[in-house]
Amino acid sequence: MWDTFCDSMFPQSCIYCEGARIDGGNFLCGDCREAIQFLTEALCHTCGAPADISYDFPREDFQCGLCRKKPFVFDRARSLGRYDTVLKELIHFFKYRPQRGVVSEISSLLDRYFPYRGDELKGFWVLPVPLYKNKLQERQFDQAHLIADLIAKRFDLPMGREWLIKNRDTGPQAKKNKTERVKNVKGAFSVMDKNILVGKDLILVDDVFTTGATVNEASKMLKRSNCGRVFVFTLARA
Repeated sequence: MWDTFCDSMFPQSCIYCEGARIDGGNFLCGDCREAIQFLTEALCHTCGAPADISYDFPREDFQCGLCRKKPFVFDRARSLGRYDTVLKELIHFFKYRPQRGVVSEISSLLDRYFPYRGDELKGFWVLPVPLYKNKLQERQFDQAHLIADLIAKRFDLPMGREWLIKNRDTGPQAKKNKTERVKNVKGAFSVMDKNILVGKDLILVDDVFTTGATVNEASKMLKRSNCGRVFVFTLARA
């Protein structure tokens, strides 16, 4: 009753189109939600980059030029959708406003599409890419942790807590080129206890995959601890 009263007195508009009225607990209208481009096919087998091709549909183990030239450390990476328009605005609203309630929208998107099958993740542990402690205090929540928690609950997977830590504030990556991004995150991560990670398959969770520098550096530390496979999941692919 209280939610109904608040919706009638203070109706909320879609955070992207700003015109359509939405129900309480939501942040996107139906049309904007439908406009999100899920990354469902023709992807690089390793990094998950969309294959922009003009020839026949690639075989299952298709690899992009970047992965053939200089492979990533992680075993596979996949994203929910493209980092543009609606999904970009949703992530910014979640990350920078900040609005934890956006988790409900993210959860509904994961219900519609998730790039890994449940049987693929059998035996995996979920591990979020951590924030530096000062950034965590500033934001008061960790967006990667909240996304990881959704995935752990959805697939009934255990979650590693504080296994991976961030040693320093690397600052924003947004305006850096690929070389600068790699240099910026080099040595930024460490593991709390290498023995815990031995042999464990991990799904490493973050919000956005741009060049892959952050998740690749985190994966290096995990692989050095003799973990098993490292699969990466991000909400968006830039």
